[in-house]
Amino acid sequence: MIKMIRNNKLCFIIFLFSILLAAAVFPFLEDNIPIHWDINGRIDGYGSRYWIFAEPLMMLFLTILLDVTRKIDPRRDNYKKFEKNFGGIKAAVCLLLLLVQLITTAVCLGIDIQVQIVLPVLVGILFIYLGNMMPKFKHNYFVGIKTPWTLADPDVWFQTHRFSGKIWCGGGFFIILSAFLPSPLSFAVLLAAILILCFVPLIYSYYIYRKGKDS
Repeated sequence: MIKMIRNNKLCFIIFLFSILLAAAVFPFLEDNIPIHWDINGRIDGYGSRYWIFAEPLMMLFLTILLDVTRKIDPRRDNYKKFEKNFGGIKAAVCLLLLLVQLITTAVCLGIDIQVQIVLPVLVGILFIYLGNMMPKFKHNYFVGIKTPWTLADPDVWFQTHRFSGKIWCGGGFFIILSAFLPSPLSFAVLLAAILILCFVPLIYSYYIYRKGKDS
């Protein structure tokens, strides 16, 4: 456990701040707090005030899960080749969860937050960050674009991640810009961008694989 904390120091610092924040504001929360907003930024879902602990628990769960999957990965030695990037990814996800928790806390305390703008901007920034990291991912079974073709061929893996990193960066900017469009159009652009970022790398990995086989 101590080794896990040492290897995920930044994640656990973010987790501790998050759990302390949740404990500090808990006595001041109503019995039900907002946990979901519609595309117009209106609250359309409530849950028990204990939901304020959801984000820190998710941080802890994801940090432990990624550590476990790394240890059982048949290509676990490759993680040493992108150690800092792997740690940065975990920290970025934890930071995003913390920011979501801060937004929820602010709304609960009566602070006006335009959630329909803030959340897409945060998601877009995360995609840009992941896009920059992606070309540095080394061949493994749990982190990155995992298709039958990238897992079968390290060269397909490399080319797919180099290509995907560029479109994830571009897609991240589109997601950020979508936040400032009128609500129905904003949601449509956001959804389209996410679908493109999911399916284009898959198609590209198959194309590169077949190109290598046919050459």
